[in-house]
Amino acid sequence: MKTKQTFIVLISLIIGSSCTTRKDLNQDLVFSREDFMETKELNNPKKIIIDSLLNPANFRVVRDSILVVVNQQNCNYLFELYSLNTLNPILQLAPKGNGPEDMLSCATCINSGNIVDFYLQDYNKNEFCKVNLDTMLIKKKLQPSEKFKYSSEILETTDVCISDDKRYIAYNMWYLDSEKYCNDIKSPISFYTKNEDSGKAMGDFTHFVASINGGRLFKDIKSNHVWMADMHRDVIYIYNDSLRQIRRLIGPDIFKPEYTQKQIDAPVSFITYTKNEEYRAYTDYFITDKHIYLVYEGNKHFDPENLSPVEIFKLDFNGTLLCNYKLDRYVYSISVDSSEKYIYCASRKSVKDVPVLLKYKI
Repeated sequence: MKTKQTFIVLISLIIGSSCTTRKDLNQDLVFSREDFMETKELNNPKKIIIDSLLNPANFRVVRDSILVVVNQQNCNYLFELYSLNTLNPILQLAPKGNGPEDMLSCATCINSGNIVDFYLQDYNKNEFCKVNLDTMLIKKKLQPSEKFKYSSEILETTDVCISDDKRYIAYNMWYLDSEKYCNDIKSPISFYTKNEDSGKAMGDFTHFVASINGGRLFKDIKSNHVWMADMHRDVIYIYNDSLRQIRRLIGPDIFKPEYTQKQIDAPVSFITYTKNEEYRAYTDYFITDKHIYLVYEGNKHFDPENLSPVEIFKLDFNGTLLCNYKLDRYVYSISVDSSEKYIYCASRKSVKDVPVLLKYKI
């Protein structure tokens, strides 16, 4: 009898432990700045000066030695590579035009330093092209291994996650977390099929919300969980590989924008923030093998002429709040070296300024 009772107790403990684990996984975490294990102030970064730059829009550092530069559309070449060691140019690619290797516009989907393959986005063509860094360096050409058209429904100022050979995950430009202005779209992210479009047009929706929504998307390769850090609310969503939401991290300021309808002459109503405010939350990210680095602006009074200092939150893929880096200025387009000793970033005081490349020791 005693052995049977012991067995029952053990089973109860195992079940209880299992239930607790599932509950914790699905439980929202509301956090503040005091919940980070560590807080550091980052000041007086090193400025990296490259005289031969054309007209950069942003920077990424990959493999600790290559600087990837995306240029403004007024440049003859939209994509460049530089040596971070010598500060000399390596390649100028993506000439502006309609040729096989030309692009009309260029954005990079690079948010990890150990890249091999990555995607370039031509938002004037609604197209992604897959390129290989090693092939590029050897052959001195882009030579995309794949091109695909993306849906006109996706918000093209956000990233996409490649799901498999046929599908990708992206943010729906018609989604808004609002009962009044939701356009009857239940989730901000969905699976899309490459080279297919829904056929829907602006007239199929009631509210235009693409100027006030958006999220930064990335995947945990080990678990296949998809993360989405909201660009206008301080909420981080975690989804499983079927895109079912399993957890939220809410904080550190816990603000929710309020919306109103702006009167314009258009077939749909234009939704904006009340009181002419502009909410900014998680605006960029970079991931290493173990950690996530999120740029957090955390304000609702965005002044493009006088950009405010930001914070960078370091988390692990379990959502543990490791460190809050408080920076002395506004930065964007961040990169982290493989040893996680340095943060590289683009910075400027006004959106009209040419960005500079900075290096912070962390």
